[in-house]
Amino acid sequence: MKSDNINMNEEQIDIIATKVLDKLIQWGNGPEWHQMNSPLTIKDIMRGLMPFKETDEEFLVGQLARLTTLLHMYEDNQEFMKAAIIKRKLEIIQKKLDNL
Repeated sequence: MKSDNINMNEEQIDIIATKVLDKLIQWGNGPEWHQMNSPLTIKDIMRGLMPFKETDEEFLVGQLARLTTLLHMYEDNQEFMKAAIIKRKLEIIQKKLDNL
């Protein structure tokens, strides 16, 4: 069956456009989308790799968050030697951030 799109009315065009849009949204929400659009796997991302270059500030803020979590964990577990080391690292990172 051959269709002549010149004779399509606006309603028919809207129906097709809606169907195409629905398919694109469905495809974009699927798990394959990430795999097709990023060279990294989920495993790579879990190991800390990123599909883009982080700025120095972004990296340092991420380290602050990670070390702050460890600090609280060590304090809660009364591992004060580890907490002291982490606290010193936090101070160093904060100083680097202040100098950016």
